[in-house]
Formats: sequence, C-alpha cells, structure tokens
Amino acid sequence: MLQRGDDKERRSSLRRLDDILDTLEQLNLHDRTELTQSLAESLVLLGIDDPFSIPIPQLIERVWAMQQPYLITIVVERRRRRRRKVDPNLTGGSGVSNPSL
Repeated sequence: MLQRGDDKERRSSLRRLDDILDTLEQLNLHDRTELTQSLAESLVLLGIDDPFSIPIPQLIERVWAMQQPYLITIVVERRRRRRRKVDPNLTGGSGVSNPSL
C-alpha cells in the first residue's frame, strides 16, 4: 500500500510527465517538428538523450511509456447478474404483465 509521501511523489511525477506529454501532443497536433529549448531540457532530465534528433511522435511514445508505471490500475470485480425467469403466460410480448387480461 502506498504511504502518503509515496502517493504525493507519484502524483508529482505523474503531473510532470503529463505536462510534458501534453506539450508534445500539442506540438504534434499543430504539425510542429522542432522542440523548444525548455521542453528539450525537460526531456533530457527524464533521461532522453539528444531529444532534438528524435521525432515528436516517438518522444510521445517514450514519455507515455515512462508514465505507465505511475498509473494506478483499478480492478473492478464484475458480479454476475442473475436473470429473472419470466413467466411467458404473464407477459404480452412486451415484457410487461397486463393485469387487465
């Protein structure tokens, strides 16, 4: 289980990666091919060497891959619903019984 400090650090790292990812996606959306100096510096701090030589779509994939370990997977238990048996004599074909019949 994550401690409060661990959760705060996880959120901070995730927020930083998300901001970088958002900036890269905006550049890609507007068909920009050049990184800003500050974005390149942020990518170098993440461990990406020479980000100017990597196409933006590939940078997006790399940052997205870095983001994955920080995401929480919530497992939802799916319960099976019981189906009610419907008496065909009580329904008029619409699934609703008609007491006036």
